[in-house]
Amino acid sequence: FASGVAGAEAAQLEKVVRCRQRQKQCQADVVKFPGFNWMEYILRHEIRDQFMIKSMTAYGRASVNTKVGHFVVEIQSVNRKFLDIHVFLPRELNQFDIELKKWLMPFVARGQITIKVDISFEGAVPFIIRPNLPLAKQLKQAWYEIAEELGMTKDGFCLSFIKGAEGLLTFEENKAEEENYRQALKETFESALHSFLQMKKQEGAALQNDFSERLTIIAESIRIIEERKPFATQKYRDKLIARLNELVPGHVENDERVLREIALFAEKIDVNEEMVRLKCHLKHFTELFETQELSVGKTFEFILQELNREVNTIGSKSSDLEISRAVIDIKGELERIREQLQNIE
Repeated sequence: FASGVAGAEAAQLEKVVRCRQRQKQCQADVVKFPGFNWMEYILRHEIRDQFMIKSMTAYGRASVNTKVGHFVVEIQSVNRKFLDIHVFLPRELNQFDIELKKWLMPFVARGQITIKVDISFEGAVPFIIRPNLPLAKQLKQAWYEIAEELGMTKDGFCLSFIKGAEGLLTFEENKAEEENYRQALKETFESALHSFLQMKKQEGAALQNDFSERLTIIAESIRIIEERKPFATQKYRDKLIARLNELVPGHVENDERVLREIALFAEKIDVNEEMVRLKCHLKHFTELFETQELSVGKTFEFILQELNREVNTIGSKSSDLEISRAVIDIKGELERIREQLQNIE
């Protein structure tokens, strides 16, 4: 188990490194091509016909009549950080526990998954029942001794006296029928798995539609920030000059100290770097909708952390009311996305 967790952490670290590299390349692209319409890019990549991301919450069930009996398989998953599979089988099929996990693992990466199997046997069964005759003889002799001690006749002995004794019947695997049961179980499992994966994709499609709507709102808020950010320095300049004219009437507009103060303020509130990184993260976030990777939930979470960091920096530098409102709107949408990301595999 420990080695499995270590392997998962190593894989996640590799994803983070790749994500960092991709973000650096994306940032370079945005700087290199200033005319790049990132908002149009986001809207254009709202995939409507094919959804790649999958939900961790899903359910699949299959009921199949086979030549060895009637099989029912249920697969259910809920949110978990790592992959955790629980299998519940009838005692007669316990030998297939590990195989069921192997059949499932290529199709899932995260979540707590429960597999339940039920069966009604028809004809042959996957085990051979053998009586424990030495134990039965000892039980019979014990009843005779009880009857003799109590002054009763031995003629009253009945099999019902010992039928509940543990170990009276032994169950051995029926190797001749094992392969038939394996094939029947696999057929039913694959049918349930298909239903299970379809639901994961459908739930993922709904989540992706929600993300696309959130990203559209965020894109509009960023457009407002882009429009308003040039006015912040001019507003401060006008306010400073007006205040100085009240205190020291005269031509202070071109005073070197005033210009230096305005330049320092402009540098302090400059958010161009944050905006470039913010657009890059949003572009990468959208590209993950088309990924072929089995699990992208943790990558989404990492990018979301970066988005929040850039938005918080922009908000702390802002002195414009409209920009502050836009930042609040973005943070609200990012929080809604964060809640939904808990369901992404």
